[in-house]
Amino acid sequence: MTNVPTLLRRELNAYFASILGYVVLMFFLVVMGVTFGVVVGYLNRGPTQFTAMKILFSMFWLPSLVVVPMITMRLLAEEKRAGTLEMLMTAPVTDFEVVFAKYLGAVTLYAMMWALTGFYVLILRHFSGGTTALDLGPIFSGYLGVILIGQFFIAIGLLASSMTKNQIAAALMSFSVVFLLLIVMNWLTFLFPSGPLGNVFHAMSAFDHMEDLQRGIVDVRPLVLYLSGTALALFITTRVVESRKWR
Repeated sequence: MTNVPTLLRRELNAYFASILGYVVLMFFLVVMGVTFGVVVGYLNRGPTQFTAMKILFSMFWLPSLVVVPMITMRLLAEEKRAGTLEMLMTAPVTDFEVVFAKYLGAVTLYAMMWALTGFYVLILRHFSGGTTALDLGPIFSGYLGVILIGQFFIAIGLLASSMTKNQIAAALMSFSVVFLLLIVMNWLTFLFPSGPLGNVFHAMSAFDHMEDLQRGIVDVRPLVLYLSGTALALFITTRVVESRKWR
């Protein structure tokens, strides 16, 4: 793991050495900024049980569906297409170090995007004149939720990128799996609101998990689910990268 910091710097430099990192960042900030403005305007019409940050966190599905495939599609697919992966592997690094560094690079970029939305909290505090106390507990747990779910989907996107040399194919595979785990799973919770199947679908629904986290409820079970899922995805990705030696 001693080579991970060096590889991580390489990955972060790669994002901002091309236009991709800036395009993804601008897309995220524009969409979330417009959403924040609309939400604040809506809330100013009268009292409501919702808060601006709670509604903003409920939009977590959009970055998961769009941003995650965009920042993960090139990670291994482009390296394989350009032949630089083989060159990288001639260095004294392990397959897992390469995979883990690419994963950390994507998670770091994703976390930076959401960290910039922290200015919204300062804006809300400023324009409330300090008369309205912000409940920081649900805000912190909301950020925990978007990062926790996002890093899991990033691991899936990295796995998809390891299976092809085509970035578009990697993005489509990542989008399809995230759509299945996110949107389809949410539909299933409505189709099966109760019973054994309903309990399973609710336990796996990211929307249900975010609903609890937005209210400041931190359950250990979603943490275990997403972290173990991430570990499994990284393990499979490492095995896919190692399989090149047998071709």
